[in-house]
Amino acid sequence: MSVLVEAPRVNANEDHLQLIDIRAVQGERVEQGVILFVLETTKAAVEVHAPEAGVVGRLDVKVGDFIPVGAVLCELVNENADAGSGRPVADNGPGKEITITAKARKIAAELGIDLADVSPIDGRIGEAEVRAAASRRTGTMEVGPGTFRSALPSGSARRAVIIGGGGHAACLIDALEGSGYEILGCTDQALPAGHHVCGGVSVIGTEECLERLMAEGTPYAFIGIGGAQSSEPRRAMFERALAIGFVLPPVIHPSATVSKAATIGHGCHVLAGATIGPRCAIGNNVIVNQGSIVCHDSIVQDHAHLTPGAILAGGVSVGPMTVVGMGATVLLGVRIGADCLIHNGAHISANVGDNIIIDAQGRRHLR
Repeated sequence: MSVLVEAPRVNANEDHLQLIDIRAVQGERVEQGVILFVLETTKAAVEVHAPEAGVVGRLDVKVGDFIPVGAVLCELVNENADAGSGRPVADNGPGKEITITAKARKIAAELGIDLADVSPIDGRIGEAEVRAAASRRTGTMEVGPGTFRSALPSGSARRAVIIGGGGHAACLIDALEGSGYEILGCTDQALPAGHHVCGGVSVIGTEECLERLMAEGTPYAFIGIGGAQSSEPRRAMFERALAIGFVLPPVIHPSATVSKAATIGHGCHVLAGATIGPRCAIGNNVIVNQGSIVCHDSIVQDHAHLTPGAILAGGVSVGPMTVVGMGATVLLGVRIGADCLIHNGAHISANVGDNIIIDAQGRRHLR
């Protein structure tokens, strides 16, 4: 006997939700009421709880997927049967050999996770399984050479921190209003603790407190670092936050328009008034800033930044780390390489190689 766990309807006019966190692990027993998944629409986030106790069977979804309302997220089966088959649940006990990937060992060491506490899937432990174990940590946790003990407050599953306290952080606070996240505050290396950022959210310390916040039960982080000239500081902080173990959900402002046929990566920020058309692919840690337009079939790769008012016509490709300036326009089908800087107001009508600066008059320089 099994129970299907399905994606709920949150908003009457939205038929898809994005999966931003998976707490369920295939083959693991869960109790009734525990959080299995966290999904998000353009206006709200919702936690999906186990309707009854059981073993997680089929689990074919992954973080970042856009899930239709009513689609099956996982299957909960009784203690003695595999999902939908009536066969015994796979045993990865002491007598079974388990494969652990090198990346899983590295991430486990960085996050202080004991691999003995990680549930394998099909006899294998990879990075995803380690991060899933990290997201479920409560109570006593390893933090560096010592041990930190903290009683998690109720509702801690929605606690989040914004890394950075400048203008982009303020835009995130605005975009996150009403999303259900409990924003504890911002971290910033230059601004003093107590400095008000926006909407009642203030600086609570420097980046050195991020590990402590994770240990205290703050699973979510948002990179509040912009960058009109370079995406490097943002990229470095994104990777550091992942290594600490934070989940980095995408953020979509309620006034933005995103096609149901587009894909959005981890930590991507689509701000007020932005538009993303159908069959577009937006990578991880990308900023689609206020009023930017990404037309159909375009690709924006990891850590790129489309600054306010940038316009990409259909079929455009923007390489990783590239910054497209305010009001810049890119014609149909043009490809821009990696780590480029397109100045404000530039008009791009031909392909651009890697590491190129294009000024407002169209002149090209090596970066």
